[in-house]
Amino acid sequence: MSRCQYCGEKIDEDTVVCPKCGESLIGEDTGWQVFQIQEKIDEAKDRANMYIILATVLVTVGMMGGSILFVSASLLGLFGIVFVCLGIGCTASADRYEHKAQNLRKRLSDRYEHKATRVKRRLRRRN
Repeated sequence: MSRCQYCGEKIDEDTVVCPKCGESLIGEDTGWQVFQIQEKIDEAKDRANMYIILATVLVTVGMMGGSILFVSASLLGLFGIVFVCLGIGCTASADRYEHKAQNLRKRLSDRYEHKATRVKRRLRRRN
């Protein structure tokens, strides 16, 4: 015999609904959902890191190249400004992906918090 995951009542292995608390014992596969959310978090963090590296390279190339070409009194020095602007745009993209990762982490923690609150309520009702 096993126990209900919500109220702890002893139940048969093939029980679909707990006879004591009435909760469905066949739910969605939360482990798989957690894995998918964690995968999206990792992907967003990787993207953010890629954009940060790209921004650093563009700004560095833009500043150094622009200053060297501008000192030589060439209009090509303006391309340095373009690289700096592209670098700033990449930091904005990195920030967007970092916010996406934070929102997914919050969603994951809210899911666990909600589940814990539900279990606590059921235990209080039982007592």
